[in-house]
Amino acid sequence: MPSKNGRRFRPLVLVVDESKQTRLALRFYLAHEGYDVAEAAGPHDAVEAATADAPDLVIVDLNMPGTGGVLTAQRLRAVADLRGVPFVACAGPESQAYRDAARAAGCDAYVTKPVNPRVLLMVVKSLLQRRTSGVLPSSDVTQLASMMM
Repeated sequence: MPSKNGRRFRPLVLVVDESKQTRLALRFYLAHEGYDVAEAAGPHDAVEAATADAPDLVIVDLNMPGTGGVLTAQRLRAVADLRGVPFVACAGPESQAYRDAARAAGCDAYVTKPVNPRVLLMVVKSLLQRRTSGVLPSSDVTQLASMMM
């Protein structure tokens, strides 16, 4: 999955969350599994990061204040370079309202906060494999994630 410069060897995951601690934790988990990680603290930073180097997957916090995660995900979905890029929504605690919000935001999967690293990494790996193989994501990834919790 090459970047604009054509030299990427590891998938790039964009983490969008206002919490620096959450971004650092997700960076740690993802980097440990061999992913490159870009971070954004809010909607403007997220669009800027995504247009500078289109990620292979986006993780977005639905609970962000201000513009909020749903609108941020929708804005990112409108970026041409992100068509076909899987999105993972993070929110908590588990609720149908958050699942509905994730769906409305155009996300392909939903994981609860606090994030269970094993579940998140399983979802990320599955979505990236599906993208690489040309299979569209489906809700079974989300269902699998919620069964693991």
